[in-house]
Amino acid sequence: MKPYVFSCDSHVVEPRSLWADKLPASMKDRGLMPRKDEKNFFVDGNGQVLLKMQVADGVSGNEKIGRYEIDLRIKDMIRDGVDAEVIYPTVGLLTSRLGDRELEIASCEIYNDWLLDHFKSHRDIFVPAAILPMSSIDDAASELKRCVDAGYTTAMIPGRLPANVAAYNSDEWDKVWSVAEAADMPLILHSGTGGATTMERGMGAALINYMLSGRGPIDAVTYLVASGALDRHPKLTVATMECGSSYLNYIAEILDEIYPAHLHYVRPKLSRKPSEIIAQQVKAAFSHDRSAVENRHVLGHQTLMFATDYPHLEGSFPYSREAIAENFRDIDITEKEKADILGLTAAKLFKISDPKVLTDA
Repeated sequence: MKPYVFSCDSHVVEPRSLWADKLPASMKDRGLMPRKDEKNFFVDGNGQVLLKMQVADGVSGNEKIGRYEIDLRIKDMIRDGVDAEVIYPTVGLLTSRLGDRELEIASCEIYNDWLLDHFKSHRDIFVPAAILPMSSIDDAASELKRCVDAGYTTAMIPGRLPANVAAYNSDEWDKVWSVAEAADMPLILHSGTGGATTMERGMGAALINYMLSGRGPIDAVTYLVASGALDRHPKLTVATMECGSSYLNYIAEILDEIYPAHLHYVRPKLSRKPSEIIAQQVKAAFSHDRSAVENRHVLGHQTLMFATDYPHLEGSFPYSREAIAENFRDIDITEKEKADILGLTAAKLFKISDPKVLTDA
């Protein structure tokens, strides 16, 4: 029997006119709107081009048929050997770039209401992730409370914050952390969220920008650990997506080294070693990261989870079985550890009470 496989990072493509249809009349012409021409894909919003990227087929003979329709998505999951997914937006990832408080708040509410309704009959398979307005920390906390009451079990916070919002080491964020902690809701830091995704152009830019896009969540974890945010909220869990998992060992070891060496200067003092905080409260999902699996004992295998990044170019679909096999190839690991990494840790984190394998095929 195949193991239960939970993708902690998958995306839905929203209806093209979602925001135009549902925004108040005064905002309709400024709502998020995707478009494309022969060469490029664009997302417009608030009178600006928020995203421009070259069109690539991303198919190579393996078209993703389940970007939107749930029954087709499940077919792709069965084809790929995936049994459950956390669902993130596509166009909705850009709400924090709109630059208008009321428009951003309304756009997040529209997406969150649509997403929960879209997947309402399949909550044993799909875990919708709410998005939060970053116009202010108060606005983020307010929408998070609304989403908790609506039935969400996880939400996203951006890897890179807008310039006008206090950094993650500010105790102003405690109002958000407290809501999530009280609801036992993990918060997700996804690569490429918040700030601009294109930082370099020219030779090597495609690889450079992809690497840099993962820096936001990695830096955010460092801020949350070093500032005492996670220490003050010991029941809060944060998880990173599309940054790999090996980085956890690096920041854990360097923070453990520097904490006692610079103790005179450290504010605040922590009740646990940084590595202990990370081991207990941080998780990182990977698609390809053999070194994380090989070195899982540094922090414990419970920090590791799997993701396919469906339907994106860099995702493992439709070769996730092969990717899984390669991640574990020739590594001395127990079946229990494998099962936890591939799905059971995520099922517990995201409250899938009865994890079921969709098919053995």
